[in-house]
Amino acid sequence: MTLVAWLVCAVVVGVSVGRVVFFTPGDSVSKDAAPVVTSETSSSATIRALEQRVQDAPNDVRALQALGNNYVRRATQVADPAYYDLAQRAFDRADAVRPDLDETRLGRSLLALSRHEFAQALALSATVHARNPDNPDALAVMIDADVELGRYDDATATLQELLDRHPGLPAYARLSYVRELRGDTLGALRAMREADTAANGIAFDRATVATFLGDLELVRGHVQAAARQYARALELQPDLVLARIGAARAAAVRGDIGRVIGDLRALTRRLPVPAAVALLGDLQVRRGDRAAAAKSFDLVRTIGTLQQSSGQVTDLEMAVFEADHADDPASAARAVDLARRAEAARPDNVFVDDALAWALYRSGDVAGALPYVDRALQLGTPDTLLHFHAAVIYDRAGVTDRARAEIAKVMDGNPAFSFRYDDDARALARRLGVRQ
Repeated sequence: MTLVAWLVCAVVVGVSVGRVVFFTPGDSVSKDAAPVVTSETSSSATIRALEQRVQDAPNDVRALQALGNNYVRRATQVADPAYYDLAQRAFDRADAVRPDLDETRLGRSLLALSRHEFAQALALSATVHARNPDNPDALAVMIDADVELGRYDDATATLQELLDRHPGLPAYARLSYVRELRGDTLGALRAMREADTAANGIAFDRATVATFLGDLELVRGHVQAAARQYARALELQPDLVLARIGAARAAAVRGDIGRVIGDLRALTRRLPVPAAVALLGDLQVRRGDRAAAAKSFDLVRTIGTLQQSSGQVTDLEMAVFEADHADDPASAARAVDLARRAEAARPDNVFVDDALAWALYRSGDVAGALPYVDRALQLGTPDTLLHFHAAVIYDRAGVTDRARAEIAKVMDGNPAFSFRYDDDARALARRLGVRQ
């Protein structure tokens, strides 16, 4: 079985909303079927082979399960939500051939994670766990879903069970993120280095872990160290989009904005990943090309619409995006509506609290935003954008001491946290007398 760590939430829009690490179930299919995709095989070639196998043997349930899993993987690789519909059909056919198999349930849970249907992912994986407590894949999905639902204590308990039963890359990657969420950045780095060791030389896994390490270095403000990790990731896996986005952020901090814009244009023409498109738009604004930026931001909305039509839940990500791009308080109402929907689905998630606070602030409701700021900060998560939002809201509310403390964290944090707001952050720090 091949388990790989993979980063989903950052792919959605390009805002910092946490991350979901998950696996690609790798149970081998029937003897005559094509192998499941791994980091050493071409996912498109594997999909074609599995599609042919299913055409030749329509009742090969293991081939159908593998095909569904590979469709999900492909959707995240090429940012094409049509693959989610194909995955749904593959799992439906697998259930029609042999109902209620754990492997099909796990595939469906993977699909639910990818669509950000976290409650469904948790229910599916918990059923498998109840029937087979030693199944590592069920434990992994349960952790991911609990984290995104804001059930952090439950996620930590299940993570310990995974570490005890199956220490390895999936467990260490999740340990890293749980530690990061709770403010232990150094502990997160140590766990991710353990994940790197556990990658067993598989290029895709090592590249993904290197990308995570780059992200953690950026959180610490170590731009050069982050750039080295992204370069390592791209040497191992040149088409790893998340590493390309990370490398672009690091290069833009170093001032090479013109080249980064060119690279992002080329990337987004081939793979219109919202994270890359949104970053491109922000950098175009920095260069004064507002007409091009407007087109980029319109593309993010178009992609969001396509994602929603394919069953993806993007309320959280689009709430932050719409709040950022609202022209006036009235137009921020859509951001508030989206954030409220995200809150209804994930009421205890700190990034949902942050999104709702920011949307309310942008709509002019500073008093309404304040309780959500406090909730967003409860874990001590070292997310620089989160602290920037808090600083701005506290400052507007007249809570100067807390605004000063939060903007100090911004100045000490990730310099690539936002190319939209970095000038505003420095201006606020100067006004509040915070060292830059």
